[in-house]
Amino acid sequence: MAKKIKLGTILSNDTFFYTIPFEQPGQTLTREILAEHFPVPKGRKAHWGIHTEYKSFKNGLVSVEVKTPDNSVNMLFLHVGLTELEVACTCGMSEAKLCYHAYMGLHSIASEFDRFYWPGFTEDEHTKNKFLIAEVTKNWISVKPKAKYGNIFKSTIGFEGDKQLSIKEPAKAEAVVIGGQETIAYCLAYNVGSRSNLILPIIIPCLGLTSKNNKEVVSFKQFGRADKPISNMSLTANQALLNDISIKQYEIAKAYDDLAHEGKMNEFPKLKQDILTLWEQAMPLLLNEKYNCGYYTYWLKYLRDKPRKADIRDCKYSLERPVLSFVLKFHQDHFSFAAIVSVNGSPLKFNYKPHLFVFDDITELCYLMPSVQDDNLLMWVLSNNKRLTILKEHFAEFHDTFLAKISSFYLVLYTDPKSKKTVPYSFEMISNEII
Repeated sequence: MAKKIKLGTILSNDTFFYTIPFEQPGQTLTREILAEHFPVPKGRKAHWGIHTEYKSFKNGLVSVEVKTPDNSVNMLFLHVGLTELEVACTCGMSEAKLCYHAYMGLHSIASEFDRFYWPGFTEDEHTKNKFLIAEVTKNWISVKPKAKYGNIFKSTIGFEGDKQLSIKEPAKAEAVVIGGQETIAYCLAYNVGSRSNLILPIIIPCLGLTSKNNKEVVSFKQFGRADKPISNMSLTANQALLNDISIKQYEIAKAYDDLAHEGKMNEFPKLKQDILTLWEQAMPLLLNEKYNCGYYTYWLKYLRDKPRKADIRDCKYSLERPVLSFVLKFHQDHFSFAAIVSVNGSPLKFNYKPHLFVFDDITELCYLMPSVQDDNLLMWVLSNNKRLTILKEHFAEFHDTFLAKISSFYLVLYTDPKSKKTVPYSFEMISNEII
């Protein structure tokens, strides 16, 4: 009979754990790998009747109850390491070999185990409950950071999504020349969706009617596109240039919209840069137009007919380019890392951000980001409740793998917990005073 072990307790020191290396890279256990550690039962029905039920995730151990086709019931205890899975069973695993119950249970739940890998967090229940939310059901376990801690640094792995970042010395924004005249309405079409349904921000002309005092556009009749241009309107030279930019941007946005998921992942950086280059040409021209607006749209296909007045927003552009910097703070047992976007030394305030632009709530001005790299880095930090979280004991590794590179290209400010003064980041100062 299997030995009963109380859930949520630390197992005795003599508990045997069998080790199974993960498929690399990552922390994935496949059935092919599992078959290398146990004689695979023969026959079509050999794996029928397996019942697994998740019980708990405590003290760094995942508890899984396994009922096998022979009606025996055992408990598995899984510990997820960086490169390997350790598994114990209440049967004791005689002869230090993977047992039948463990094989059958793991065969049923074989998948990616990275969600259970939180070094420094899950070994202690107090630390885990402070930083993480663990939801346990019979069929699955979800482990994720609490919202207020944003994106948490995992030792030896880093932050979620950081492998997609490319960090190098940012390109310097060059001054642009303003010129041209004013006329019809130009909409900045955008959304703030995920990569699957976002549209790259584009400029699109709109045919509309102005108010009696000629200060605003009160209704809109149609979008202007290459396949459906605005007719019977005399365009200025400024507008002709803007319309040409609009057509090019729409073609790029349409090419991105038509791609499958993998294609969007691969082509996104290049197409986003192409869009930014065209925006740099459009910005000085837009300042010469009397009617500019923002237009939120869920899909690119919604730009076929006429704008919805309810989705139109005021939009005033500035040729100033925001500067991206970061602030690091210490909170007794962990550090927080957040982004700051400023113009002429004044931080911008905003609750949401589309790609390539920042809408400042204070000045009500719309600013174009200086580079795709700056924008991607800012969007990534904002995507996890606007902050990164790093345990105190992980800080040296965080510096070596992430912050050293960031601080070499961007200003990183550190708030000294003793003096309360904000000073430029120095690893030596922090290592001497805190770590």
